[in-house]
Parts: sequence; structure tokens; C-alpha cells
Amino acid sequence: MSRGGPVVAVLGLGEAGSAIAAGLCAAGAVVRGYDPRVPAGAGLIGCAGDADACRGAAVVLTLACAHEAEGAAQ
Repeated sequence: MSRGGPVVAVLGLGEAGSAIAAGLCAAGAVVRGYDPRVPAGAGLIGCAGDADACRGAAVVLTLACAHEAEGAAQ
């Protein structure tokens, strides 16, 4: 999958993460997404984990709940 846009990792594909990821895809970005509970939507590259999603990304967006943010940062 090569669209030529920037590669963006989105960690957390809940309500906000999915909407942001969809907008990035629509704008031409290559979006690599991961969420342990929510599958990657159409147009996203679903990844096996946080590190996998971040591999090769120019930008990483983390949209974890406040109580999960510390663990996501590690």
C-alpha cells in the first residue's frame, strides 16, 4: 500500500482515534493503526501492536484514555 503521503501512526482507534485516522487517510496519509480492542477501519493498515504501528511513522498520535496514557507512553 503506497500512496506517497506521510506515514502516521494512530494508537487508539476508539471514537476520536477512528475519526482522526479516517480524516488523515482522506487527506492522503498512510495511516498505521493499533488498538487492542478496536479493529482498524477501512483505509488503515492494521498493526499487531504499538511498536509495529510506529515503525516507519513520521508522526505518532496517541489517543489513549487518561487512565491508560502512562502505559501507552512506555
